[in-house]
Amino acid sequence: MLVDDEPAIVFAYQRLLNSECFLYDVCENIEDATAFLSANDYFAVISDVRFAGSDNEDGLFFVSEVKKVQPRAKVILVTGYGSSDLEMSARLLGASHYFEKPIKPSLILSLLRELHLTAHGQDGSNGF
Repeated sequence: MLVDDEPAIVFAYQRLLNSECFLYDVCENIEDATAFLSANDYFAVISDVRFAGSDNEDGLFFVSEVKKVQPRAKVILVTGYGSSDLEMSARLLGASHYFEKPIKPSLILSLLRELHLTAHGQDGSNGF
């Protein structure tokens, strides 16, 4: 699942994911993402930290929701407003990966390939 409210970022991720034929859902806000999380299985979730141009950290709190509903899903948190404190909080809440923007698409793609292989070996899931 991809959770981000910036159209340009979503477009870039979609091009990247489509190139690898990953199945995925896109959500523009935490509310929709939470509903999708309850209805679908994911091997990974990529989420932004801040939404709707605010200074909130809803994406950080979404990490704990993902881990509660789908404990085996890996959470990749991406932010343009990073700090060591934010990274520590994200990891404590269960984020498996934390990146600050800009991030190289090849890094995300390599990570998703690795996570997909691991998840596929565990439970046969192929959705993102």
